[in-house]
Amino acid sequence: MVQTVRADRTAPAPPWVARRERAGALRERYPFAREPLSLYLALVDVQQAAWSDAKDEVLRPEEFGAYVAVRVLPDIIEATVTAGPRALTDLVRRQFAGASPAVSGDLVRRWLDGEEQTPAERYLARASASPVLEALGDRAGEAFGGARRSEDADRCCPVCGGLPQCAFIAAPVESLASGPRSLVCSRCAAVWPYPRLTCAACGEQDSTKLTVLSEEGTEERALSGSAVRGLRGRSDSNDPGQAPPRFPHMRIDACTTCSRYLLSIDLGRDPRAVPIVDELAAIPLDLYAVERGFTKVVPNLMGA
Repeated sequence: MVQTVRADRTAPAPPWVARRERAGALRERYPFAREPLSLYLALVDVQQAAWSDAKDEVLRPEEFGAYVAVRVLPDIIEATVTAGPRALTDLVRRQFAGASPAVSGDLVRRWLDGEEQTPAERYLARASASPVLEALGDRAGEAFGGARRSEDADRCCPVCGGLPQCAFIAAPVESLASGPRSLVCSRCAAVWPYPRLTCAACGEQDSTKLTVLSEEGTEERALSGSAVRGLRGRSDSNDPGQAPPRFPHMRIDACTTCSRYLLSIDLGRDPRAVPIVDELAAIPLDLYAVERGFTKVVPNLMGA
């Protein structure tokens, strides 16, 4: 059984500058991810302002949904209409632009309650609520009633009970050592430690059922499972037969017991990586995992 611990809230500075810079860099590096990263860059400006405003607010749990709906959601809608892909832009403009406070509040409340929503509804609610949850810090769980299922407690965020969005491996203190693994919450962005040889979805610890998938060309020392086949290397390679991997610092941590997976980012291999941003750009890895019958523990903000 994994011991539940408090999430790490000791970040030395607000995260928005690093997220913005990383998204801009990855947008240029990965043309196939240019569209979602362009939208994310537009959202970051709104989310940073929402985070800053919420830091000074004293919100009661019953006020959270209405606060997000009135103070954040309209700007998220505007950013989406301005920078989003055509299909999403048309849908958001048609269904959600100019929505009444009651309708907007219900949209956020249903996301908080974990009710079934359309992809567009989940996107808008999550993009609007997440920066406020992040600003609340250790009080973020109050927005969800402070409850989480006991059987999932070890694998859920210790702050708000959310599912992990991705994992990351910290840079090792010693060059020959392996850094610890942590999970990043999909709701409030809190971080908590989690064992490397344990499925983050079901808790499976049998190594024969834990599959690591990574692109060809990734250093063997980073793998403990099979290697991804069929993913092309970087398009700028002069020798397609020897093309290096696009994501040398990323891999798929999959489990054959529950057929779920997470993307894992190795900060020792790329110290500039920002896990929640790099995860958005790893579209080929997501597609590869899905093609092999795995389902992500929770889709990211862009639905992948």
